[in-house]
Amino acid sequence: MFDSAVAEPCPGSGDRLPTDDLVGLDGLDREPWWLLDEPEDPHGWVPDALDELMAALPLPDWPVDEPVVAYGSCEPSGWLALDLDTATSDPRRLDDATLVEAIIGFDRLTSWAQARQARLLDELAARRPTDTAPYTARWASVASEYAPDEVGVALHLSRGAACARIGLARRLLATLPDTHRLWESGRIDTFKARAIDDATVVLPDELARAVQARVLPNAPQQTLAELKAALAKAVITVDPDGAEARHHTARRDRRVVLTPEADGMASLWAMLTATQAVGAFTWLTRLARGLGTDDPRSMDTRRADILAALLSGHLVVNPDTNPAGTAGTDPADDRGPTNHDADDTATDKTATDTATDATATRGPASGTTPATTSAGRPIQPATPGKPLIHVVIAHSTLTGADDQPADLAGYGPIPASLARDTAADGVWRRLVTDPLSATLLDHGRTTYHPPAGLADHVRARDLHCRFPGCRKQAADAELDHVIAWSDGGTTSKDNLAGYCTHHHLLKTHAPGWKVRAHPDGTLTWTTPTGHRHTTRPHDYGPEPPGPPPVSTPAPPAAPEPIPHIPDGAPPF
Repeated sequence: MFDSAVAEPCPGSGDRLPTDDLVGLDGLDREPWWLLDEPEDPHGWVPDALDELMAALPLPDWPVDEPVVAYGSCEPSGWLALDLDTATSDPRRLDDATLVEAIIGFDRLTSWAQARQARLLDELAARRPTDTAPYTARWASVASEYAPDEVGVALHLSRGAACARIGLARRLLATLPDTHRLWESGRIDTFKARAIDDATVVLPDELARAVQARVLPNAPQQTLAELKAALAKAVITVDPDGAEARHHTARRDRRVVLTPEADGMASLWAMLTATQAVGAFTWLTRLARGLGTDDPRSMDTRRADILAALLSGHLVVNPDTNPAGTAGTDPADDRGPTNHDADDTATDKTATDTATDATATRGPASGTTPATTSAGRPIQPATPGKPLIHVVIAHSTLTGADDQPADLAGYGPIPASLARDTAADGVWRRLVTDPLSATLLDHGRTTYHPPAGLADHVRARDLHCRFPGCRKQAADAELDHVIAWSDGGTTSKDNLAGYCTHHHLLKTHAPGWKVRAHPDGTLTWTTPTGHRHTTRPHDYGPEPPGPPPVSTPAPPAAPEPIPHIPDGAPPF
């Protein structure tokens, strides 16, 4: 699918000096010094010869006004390594655009080198066949049990790390060769190659290759998080029955774990279903925001204090009504920047809005006494009426006609059964894109702040922050005019986009960054060095159907045996 091209010199990198030109340059009337067994005067004429040689090389004076060398588009090879080594010997002499291109080139070169090493690891493993003796073959292995020890000693790796490298090499080359070719071309890095391997290892080979075919075309342009989300959706799509079985197995492993930490601290960790975890975290975030902007603690610290107070039976009160302090909190906590976490998202198709247990806002359960009482009113969550979680689910999946993966905002794809379970107790809202919604989506210059209907539409359309690669939810994103209001921009769906706080500040204040909106809803971001990146609204289209189930044909029936008739016997 993805064939590696023959390596060629990068355009604009300059002509290399032919080897034959190294002998016979003006002023060099003897054999080159590196061909002499014993140079006559290694501290005398040799430096002079090198100076003459360097003077003859076509090195331009700096600075130069030449096109940027597109190292990021070059096919990785030893020649690219040589070009980059020469061109970046003094990074201070590179302009910004060439500096970024060289960074991309080195990244592609790193992937190429690691993929080439994988070929060698595969060959070594093939020469070390799997052990068969009962006392050595203690577990399944793709090579000899002791091959990882051989590689680990050579590379100063742990046995586990060496095992992982050998396993990745063997599986990609045997089962997912298209992934290895894309890795070797430098278009995806080792982390993405390993993510594809990890996500598909639970599938039969045919289904693993079906997942590979779905995700590879977009993998080079995606971040690792985006690729993992695409992999999760593809795995559920091609193997819905297996996904349901794996989810039910994992669901039985719900637990809470207490782990001692250093300096008098401890961590409380819980394994929950995705919907439970997202709902609980969202509710903690809203309670934390309900403490108000005057609270000196960071959002992380607020969430931790509220969780501890709720689980230990304390009433959490708002500090503005309780000057003496807050029960269950530590007034000595550090000041910290407030995290701007998105709470939930809206959708453009049928969506479930599910509320979780509301006892978190009511204090201790009936019949219990708080360990500490204090004056003041209990904290109220920010945006209490909004749903805790949003699940985007196709109507056909909701009704059981198919088992397409659903999307849990803030988490990613989830199996159809979990989405249906969530929908059973959910509050429903149907958001339809215009023109069916009858919502006014263009207010022109009549208002600066988008009304609720328009804001809901834009957030539902985007689903995530519209900066390239950002996965922050758009439900509570800051809406911004692509063409600034002060420059004549309108308050309309085509001129509004949702950004997380950080990327909103970047667009507004970072020098050199530009954003252009297109009629199809895409945004083109231009960096200070002129590199361009495109983001698109969330794709609400259904997943294409997965491959048909792989069935093994029944072996042909054995023919009826022909009876043996002795010679001379009469026919019957």
